[in-house]
Amino acid sequence: MTDYKLGNLDALEEIFQRYKKPILNYAFRILNNRADAEDAVGETFYILTNKKDSYTPKKGAKFSTWLYTIAHNVCINIIRKKKRIVFIWSKQDKNDKEYKQWDIPDFKNLPDENAEKSDNALFVKRAINKLPLNLREALILREYQQLSYQEISSVLSCTISKVKVLIFRGRERLRKDLLPLIEEAR
Repeated sequence: MTDYKLGNLDALEEIFQRYKKPILNYAFRILNNRADAEDAVGETFYILTNKKDSYTPKKGAKFSTWLYTIAHNVCINIIRKKKRIVFIWSKQDKNDKEYKQWDIPDFKNLPDENAEKSDNALFVKRAINKLPLNLREALILREYQQLSYQEISSVLSCTISKVKVLIFRGRERLRKDLLPLIEEAR
């Protein structure tokens, strides 16, 4: 990042190549939609280029923590915007008295398509998606992105003890939701 700040565009290309897939996976796990996740990646790197001068390497802090913090904020903004989206309602035919919501499935390939082929992986994914956003984010950053508690604390703007509580509660909820799967495996 320091090289990029000094004007080396090859450094930006290296950053993008190194982090685009992890950021995409992170955003997808938070947003549950590939198109939104791709938008989040683009927005994250757009912000990176605009805020390059505000990045200052700190002792003990990683560049990835700064980048995940940007991605986290972008995902939160996308979630907030989605809550304002109006759903399309329609009558099936002219004689219907009630309107019905159109559900338009997303048939695009997903980043972890291979994992979804497994019923167990799909069951786990659904259980993770049912978690409240704060628990889901903490678990995803820890388990899928392998960030340290300190890094997660920076990304989520909370204390390390709060991160530990979030991860513990998330794991406990998952354990409860996945109990049938665990018992079946035994």
